[in-house]
Amino acid sequence: MSFLSDLTEPLIEQGLVARTAVQGCSEDEIAALMRAQGVTELPRAYREFLAWGGRNPYWLSTSGEWDYDWLLGAKDVAREIVVDDHQQDFTPFAEAFVLQTFQGYLFFYFRASDLAKDDPHFWVYAEQTPLAESEGTFTDWLREMFDHLPEAVRLRREFGRE
Repeated sequence: MSFLSDLTEPLIEQGLVARTAVQGCSEDEIAALMRAQGVTELPRAYREFLAWGGRNPYWLSTSGEWDYDWLLGAKDVAREIVVDDHQQDFTPFAEAFVLQTFQGYLFFYFRASDLAKDDPHFWVYAEQTPLAESEGTFTDWLREMFDHLPEAVRLRREFGRE
């Protein structure tokens, strides 16, 4: 089993995630994301996530925008945040890959120098605050979301949001 399968299968078996909700991107869709964001490679772990369940990953977390269709234009959203909203230079992000945005005020990205790595940290741009490196690697971040999912589902059910 893969890392992602090992994390996902118990959640499916417990009824916390519907098997049909876990949809991956095809190789053509991953290639389209790379073209849309102007990169020629992606970190191995992120690419595996996209292929496993990253087409519409809201089964894992509803925080932020990070589905396939959104990611096709996420670099443009990042550019708007940096250039239009904060009058800053977009050059440091031009060769990066934006993996998630949050309501038009911040985004997560892999730096160009990290795209060839297996499982890099990602970086966070948040308005006028200094750039911040994630505390763990991409898969550490995924594992945290997987670990939190049972509690999130319980709360959504408790408050009638599911």
